Amino acid sequence: MLLRDWLQKEDLNYQQAANRIGCTRVAVYYWAIGTNRPSAKWNSIISEITGGEVLANDHQNAYELASE
Repeated sequence: MLLRDWLQKEDLNYQQAANRIGCTRVAVYYWAIGTNRPSAKWNSIISEITGGEVLANDHQNAYELASE
């Protein structure tokens, strides 16, 4: 599942997600729209926070979709 879809499903804005993840709102925004991909550290945290619904491959998919 894409991070942006998970955020919508959970009814979270970027700041709320950032608070849960422990990063900045801007980082969540760029990950959600696919401009940037999180590092391994953040991938692990995001996977844990989302209960495994958002994985590293999902960030790659978002990145590729944004590049089209």
